[in-house]
Amino acid sequence: MIVQIAGTSGAGKSHLVRQFMCLGEVHPVLSPKQNRVIGYNVDVPEFPTVHIAGSYETPTGGCDTIQGPAAAYNYVMERHEEGVPVLFEGLYVMHQTRGPSLAKSLGRDFVVILLTTPLATCLASINLRRAERGSERLPPRNETEQNYIRARNYTARMRDAGARVHRVPREKALDTLLTALRSANIPARM
Repeated sequence: MIVQIAGTSGAGKSHLVRQFMCLGEVHPVLSPKQNRVIGYNVDVPEFPTVHIAGSYETPTGGCDTIQGPAAAYNYVMERHEEGVPVLFEGLYVMHQTRGPSLAKSLGRDFVVILLTTPLATCLASINLRRAERGSERLPPRNETEQNYIRARNYTARMRDAGARVHRVPREKALDTLLTALRSANIPARM
């Protein structure tokens, strides 16, 4: 099973993944060549090990930390082919045709959770992150609005390609993610 978290900047994609990571024991996976974190294996008692793609060592994490969308999808598919449930998110991987192509081949084993966080909340979250980093520059509203629309269009294409799509507010996203993982019928760890 592959679960992708979708949404614009500030919607709470990385926050959701971090919430999931807090439920279990986290084991960083290092790149053998660069000796940096490229993912995590998370052991939550109720599930088999779930692999999370990308690094979460900075406030903005996920597949956006992997060198390009093609490399991110390759990495996700390598983990999936190992038989491990994979969780990933990232803004730039939504701008690809690869997602719908994978959804056609995986069908209901590809789940997309679209965070329906209101645009004003997304902009406020971006502004808060920038302020925490010492930047006084206002969030790029037009870019965030475009990504907001792209996220919805992407999830519609994923649904049309056969993926299971859930549109949920950020507050219900963790429950939706856990329900999706339970539905995978993958044996839990013993």
